[in-house]
Amino acid sequence: MTHVRISLARARARRAHLRQERALQRAFAGAPTVESAHEIAVLTTRR
Repeated sequence: MTHVRISLARARARRAHLRQERALQRAFAGAPTVESAHEIAVLTTRR
């Protein structure tokens, strides 16, 4: 049973990470200027 819980937790964490990555890609794509994209990139390194 523990193995199942660990597997589910890993899958949840993986999905959350991918969701964050997609959100960042949308933010980069929607950045009006190169400076804005750079600011977004800097914020991502602080998380």
